[in-house]
Amino acid sequence: MKTLITFITIFLFINSFAEEENIVSKTNYIPPEVQKQLGIKTEKVIKKSIKITKKYPAVVKDDLTLSQAVYSPVNGIIKKLFVKEGDKVRKNQKLAYIYSPEIAMILTQIKQAQVQVKTSKELFQREKQLYEEKITTYTRFFQAKINYENALARLKALEESLNIYGELENNFLVLKSQIEGYIAKQNVILGDSVNIEKLMFKIHSHEILWAVAYVPVVEIKNIKTKTKAEVISPLGKTKGIIDFISHKVDPKTKRVEVRIIADNKNEVLKPEMFVDVKIPFKHIYGIIIPASAVVLQGDKYFVFVKEQDKFYPREIEVQQRIDGFYLVKSGLKEGEIIVTDGTIHLKARFFAEAEE
Repeated sequence: MKTLITFITIFLFINSFAEEENIVSKTNYIPPEVQKQLGIKTEKVIKKSIKITKKYPAVVKDDLTLSQAVYSPVNGIIKKLFVKEGDKVRKNQKLAYIYSPEIAMILTQIKQAQVQVKTSKELFQREKQLYEEKITTYTRFFQAKINYENALARLKALEESLNIYGELENNFLVLKSQIEGYIAKQNVILGDSVNIEKLMFKIHSHEILWAVAYVPVVEIKNIKTKTKAEVISPLGKTKGIIDFISHKVDPKTKRVEVRIIADNKNEVLKPEMFVDVKIPFKHIYGIIIPASAVVLQGDKYFVFVKEQDKFYPREIEVQQRIDGFYLVKSGLKEGEIIVTDGTIHLKARFFAEAEE
């Protein structure tokens, strides 16, 4: 029964709209239950600050500070490849085995040095015992000691020279990734000869990428380094921070490059992808109201002011639209109550203009 009464009340209220033409009713009163059914919502007018953001085109680039170029530290031949171009790699993951004649020679020398150390040690221990028993001379004992120490020093030097090249497995040099990322470039195949000048792999970490935005010269003065930015790609959104603003203007685009370091742990960015970046431009302070509260009638702007349960259209002057808001120049003051939702019904009521 209550629902029926409410429906009849709304019907009579809406029906009264058709009887009015560009005039306001005598009371402007709308019962609270009708306001609720019509979806009318309000808010208090206050002065506040709003952040203006600008959207700019950008291109995703690899962060060159998080890249690794892989070379062989010795001349050699690739005996095994563990990865290929496009593979994702972990830090310390094996990339390749390298056979090096130079390392093979050092390994042979180490084996010879180990034998020499063992022999000279045994001789030194025997001469020491004989010297302590006063069977041999101090000169023989001292010479055996020197020979043993020299053998130890040579073995240590050979082992240290081998360690310079890196980790060995089965007498092969093991090349590993120093970062987590992707094999962006592969320049070798199995059996290729390699050396310190030949690039084998290029690895890029994609946890952090650059988004290089192109900003018009006239707007660059409003952009500062260390400002937070949002990067929007077809795969999703992520956050970043501006770390560099170019000092040069691109002669073709007449724009300035702005580099954003973007977090890509959620993998929404790919190198060479075209994206948009939103950069905070400046802050605006004043009476700022939602765009949904404003009704455009011809070339004039109106809002509906609520006083208790009575509603009145009021013309305002707007300074500018900022995303989903309007900055009001005049016509409203702090503390007043305006309609933010349901204005379509009030527009039809007060301006006799039915809208779908």
